[in-house]
Amino acid sequence: MPMVKNLENVHQELMDIARQSNRLSYTKYTSDDIEKLQNRLRNIDSQYNEGRFGDMTSCADGGCYEEEGQAQVSDELEKVHKTLHVMLSRID
Repeated sequence: MPMVKNLENVHQELMDIARQSNRLSYTKYTSDDIEKLQNRLRNIDSQYNEGRFGDMTSCADGGCYEEEGQAQVSDELEKVHKTLHVMLSRID
C-alpha cells in the first residue's frame, strides 16, 4: 500500500524496531535492552498522539479520510508495542 512520505519514515522506524526486537528475542536480553526499544517507540507514540502524522487529507462531502498508510502504521505500532510487552514479561 502506498504511503505518504512522513508515514513511510515512521513505517521504516517501526520495521527497524521490530527487526531489532526479533533479533534480541533470540538472546539473553535485559529490561534495559527492551527499554531502549521502548524509548524509540515512545517517540513514535508522541508523534502519533500529537497528530504529527496522519492528518486528515480529505473532508469533502462530510467524509474524512486518513492519509494513505495511516491504518497500516497504526497497526504496526500496536504490534511492536505488544511484542515488547511480551518480551518484557518473559524476563526472569
